[in-house]
Amino acid sequence: MNFLSKMMLDILQFFYAIGGHNYGLAIIWLTIAVNMALYPLTLSSVKQMAAMNRIQPKLKKLQEKLKDKPQEMQKEIMDLYKSEGVNPLGGCLPVLLKIPFFLALFWALYSKEFTALITATGENIGFLWLADITKPDPLKILPVLIGLTTYLMQKSMPATGDQAKLMMWMMPLFIMFISFNFPAGVQIYWIVSNGIGAIQQFYIMRGSPKEEKGDNL
Repeated sequence: MNFLSKMMLDILQFFYAIGGHNYGLAIIWLTIAVNMALYPLTLSSVKQMAAMNRIQPKLKKLQEKLKDKPQEMQKEIMDLYKSEGVNPLGGCLPVLLKIPFFLALFWALYSKEFTALITATGENIGFLWLADITKPDPLKILPVLIGLTTYLMQKSMPATGDQAKLMMWMMPLFIMFISFNFPAGVQIYWIVSNGIGAIQQFYIMRGSPKEEKGDNL
């Protein structure tokens, strides 16, 4: 934990130096850099989610046909994944890889080292209407934006079933609720990451219509 926190502080200081001498801006530049670095994985992830969505009718038929033969059903499902070139876990990797950055930033903003750095240099840690990015947004604007951008990011994903559509509404509300007490700097990171993710997913889906609608992926 200390290692990740110190590493994140070094990265923040780098973006602070080249990105406007403001820690709010440094967090935005950091978030952009992380999302751009993970774009190839995001591209693969969105395509895998689209492929999973396309084979849902086939999966349902197999489940109905072999509901009394679970072992055979499992084998048929794995064969279907293989024949369609689908990795059922392929959509999770970019999200999992972003978690360490999120946690490292969280710990860094709460760390004694960051407090000592700010105190020693006398740097301003305000951003926009925020007086202190190490404390939660007092106006609660950022948590609401987190909920909205989470919804937009989910909306830009490949179409899914009824259960996933329910989660599209529930998840943004849940994430908005749990983010109320996060440091504003973490809230900024989350908003920007969601926004970039939504744009990337929209671009990927729009840019490959033949592949998303085809039957041979």
